[in-house]
Amino acid sequence: MTVKECILATAAKVGVLDEVQKYFNGTDSTGENTANVLLQCFNLVQNELALDYLPLIREDEVYVSTGVVQFSALTKSPVRIVDVTDGKGESVEYSVFPEYVKAQPGKLKIVYTYIPEDKEFNNEAEAAAQASTRLFSYGMAVEYCLANGLFEEANVWDKKYRDAIRAAYRIKPCKVIQSRRWV
Repeated sequence: MTVKECILATAAKVGVLDEVQKYFNGTDSTGENTANVLLQCFNLVQNELALDYLPLIREDEVYVSTGVVQFSALTKSPVRIVDVTDGKGESVEYSVFPEYVKAQPGKLKIVYTYIPEDKEFNNEAEAAAQASTRLFSYGMAVEYCLANGLFEEANVWDKKYRDAIRAAYRIKPCKVIQSRRWV
């Protein structure tokens, strides 16, 4: 899913599709402001989903002789450390500090959540597998309506957005416990 796909889906929902399509096609520059506002909306929704609802998880392997792993040594900037394992894949005890995580020395695999970087029009969206273009477009429609003072419309889109988030949670597999039969 690309950022542009999400922007076009949202533009169709809020009634500015012609304006944005003409800007993307290069035939009219009047839609530039609208497209940029929708891009900001995309980045807001992407961050909200990653922080509050559908976290993005990354694993990095590092080798440390002291057991201290600076956050700057990781690929992304971590929000929450989920797990730390040793070279054998076994969980190890660790402590989290403001700028580093401390565990045992040696080869470590650090599993953590992170905030995605802001995107541009032609970038791919960074999102959990459950997130869809529809989910993003609902959230973006809320932000767009709020930015333009359309509070009643924002309320309608917000209900759809929250329902789509709940549906994304239900996509995760769950265990079913069989009911007991009493004889």
